Amino acid sequence: MTVREMLKILSDTNRLRILNLLYIQELCVCELEYLLTISQSNLSKHLRLMGEIGFLDSRRQNKFIYYKINESILREHPFLISLFETELNREAFFLDELKKLTHYQNSGLTCHNITALL
Repeated sequence: MTVREMLKILSDTNRLRILNLLYIQELCVCELEYLLTISQSNLSKHLRLMGEIGFLDSRRQNKFIYYKINESILREHPFLISLFETELNREAFFLDELKKLTHYQNSGLTCHNITALL
């Protein structure tokens, strides 16, 4: 991944929102859609872009595709860890989404029943 590609990823608020959640845990598209209230097509566009340059890893489980941040990216660029653990946590907007993730984690919802809510 080039510096230009990384800066392009980090320059978009929606991509930062996605990465902020994926830094905490692996999530599927429907979970991200639910948590971020981003349309599925817009979300897929961002995920595809980040996946194509190697920022994200994905795996398929049944009909769901789960995404996570590529661990080698975090090792190669440790400033990203600081970004997700410190800098973004100073912004109320990102903190609210992390609280929503915590609520989701404790709710018992899964991809299977979340799709009915969307």
